[in-house]
Amino acid sequence: MALMSLFRKILCLLSLCFCFAANAASADIKEVFSLLDLDRPGLEKVKKHCDKQQWTKAAEELLIYYRNREGVVIPGQDSRQASDKDFLVANDALRHTFHVLEDPVWNYGKDINWEYWPLKDIEMRVQLHRHGWWTSLAKVYCTTGEEKYAREYIYEFRDWVKKNPYKPFDINQYGTVSSGTIDINSPNECFAWRPLEVGIRLLRWCRQFSLFLDSKSFTPEFLLEFLRSYHQNASVLMQSFSPAGNHLIHQSSGVIRAGICFPEFKEAEGWIKTGAANLNREVARQSYPDGCHFELDPGYHCGFVQSYDDAIQVAVENDKLDLFPKECLEQLVRMTNYYLDYRYPDGTHPCLSDARRRDDLADSELLRNVSCYCDSPEAKQILWFATGGKEGVAPSYKSSGHPATGFYTFRNGWSSDDIIMPIKATERGMWHAQPDFGTFELWAYGRILMPDAGAYTYSGDAEIERERAYFKETARHNALTLDDRSYDDPEPQVLAWNPNAENGVQRLSVQHEAYEGLTRRRDISFIDEKFFIIVDEVMGPATGCLTLRNCLGQGSLTEVEAGNFVYQDSDVGLCLLVSGPDGSKVSVDEDWYSEAFRERHRRPVVRLDVTREAATAQRFITVICPFSGKIAPKVCLKSDTCVCIDGKDYMIEKQTKIL
Repeated sequence: MALMSLFRKILCLLSLCFCFAANAASADIKEVFSLLDLDRPGLEKVKKHCDKQQWTKAAEELLIYYRNREGVVIPGQDSRQASDKDFLVANDALRHTFHVLEDPVWNYGKDINWEYWPLKDIEMRVQLHRHGWWTSLAKVYCTTGEEKYAREYIYEFRDWVKKNPYKPFDINQYGTVSSGTIDINSPNECFAWRPLEVGIRLLRWCRQFSLFLDSKSFTPEFLLEFLRSYHQNASVLMQSFSPAGNHLIHQSSGVIRAGICFPEFKEAEGWIKTGAANLNREVARQSYPDGCHFELDPGYHCGFVQSYDDAIQVAVENDKLDLFPKECLEQLVRMTNYYLDYRYPDGTHPCLSDARRRDDLADSELLRNVSCYCDSPEAKQILWFATGGKEGVAPSYKSSGHPATGFYTFRNGWSSDDIIMPIKATERGMWHAQPDFGTFELWAYGRILMPDAGAYTYSGDAEIERERAYFKETARHNALTLDDRSYDDPEPQVLAWNPNAENGVQRLSVQHEAYEGLTRRRDISFIDEKFFIIVDEVMGPATGCLTLRNCLGQGSLTEVEAGNFVYQDSDVGLCLLVSGPDGSKVSVDEDWYSEAFRERHRRPVVRLDVTREAATAQRFITVICPFSGKIAPKVCLKSDTCVCIDGKDYMIEKQTKIL
């Protein structure tokens, strides 16, 4: 009897627990439906069941609605075919090995540890919460139809929501608004719920939702869980936009997509209105009139164009292009052309400032989109790039310059076998810029022969910060330094810019106060569209050790004679000749450069050192002559005013006239 009594008590307790759980679940379900405008056309059956508090049936009808709804287009729904890389990423995800960034990848455990931080770089921690690999899971599911990929996505989604609850925090307490960094000792919510990550989740979750929607594993229960979390992300972001910068662009694009792709939410129109207002304001605030993004970094410039276009495309596909005024669309076209001016033929951009070697804007579809935003010569030019020259109008120029912002490019054409030298002669710029005034890269015959230092890492613990500081130093660039110190904030002056050859010479001349008491002038001439003569001059009372560096790639370097080198990278190379004031010493160092996150390569650096003891003007000459094939041209310096290449003399101007 005692045993039966105990059994009844246990049953009663279990019944109470079940009722409590059921009531809690009903409350959660009711909460989700309260977020929706049930008077919206198509939701009649959902509303009918809600009115009767038939929550399970309402959820079933809601899933049917989403699977069959018309009038809403989610960009990317048609791009379902998985690549080999998608298969790699998705199959790794099944084992909880997540491709958070580029290499390396890490396993986050059978019981996923969303706070695991194997590499104390902020990017590694925050990008985990952007869930980029779920898109690969979705595409592989669509390609194969295998439910294991959908089940894994749903498991990881639920696990993330459970283990990363939102807790309000003050970004000003745990990080800096200007740089977007986070104190490494911040609580988990600062990483999981940083506004930038929230905005990117709104973008990515939307597409992932559309690709998994037809899976049998995508149940009515999961639909409600997804909608609750998605709405929470949008609501949190609406209260925590960054005040400015590239973060605000991604955030605004995210809420626009949320509002357009989920118009069933009661707040949807408010999200759209706020996001569009932000973007339309920021396109003017974050770009110069000539089209340059204000961070003066090719990577972030490209990111701005991409994110703004993301918002425009979801608007275009849903008949809401009127969200964006004509002048904003025209500026985006201008920004795209600015970027194309210094882009390489393979679609990548120079690793100037914090940029990484990527082809984010090589997507012909994106370029074609932008070409449609206005009817202008610039738009027709973008179409030419988008179609590989089959449509549109080819650029009427080769070399290009933007004196107002400081990016210049010498080139002799737009094909892979041409010679291209992008040059950065800007003011210091925002957080992602580097003290590298006058640095450059060199592309020739399909190869990058003189890559810039790049960034290597982002921000984090003491070791990460040390690595970041190292790659940023002026001494890591094609630059001239005093005592290996980094430049002060430059106040650049453009002395001459002539992209139209006069007697076969195109010319750029710029100067800045590199250090207190030392003004530096750099004059770059592109001769016969074949080779370069660079003249560096310093003046002022400052003394110390001057060092001129020319940083090469991973090929082999041979010294022909003092100051005269041949650099070879397979069947492409360059001749490098350096000359400096009396007492100069030429040597070869080894140094690092980086083209991707946590990826670095050794390379030779030709350096010229000379002691500066008085306020006399000093002059350095560098000749760079790219070539294709195994036979290098013969280059020699006849005097400080004459260079001879394969028997032909070229004069070097000594004086630069101020414009």
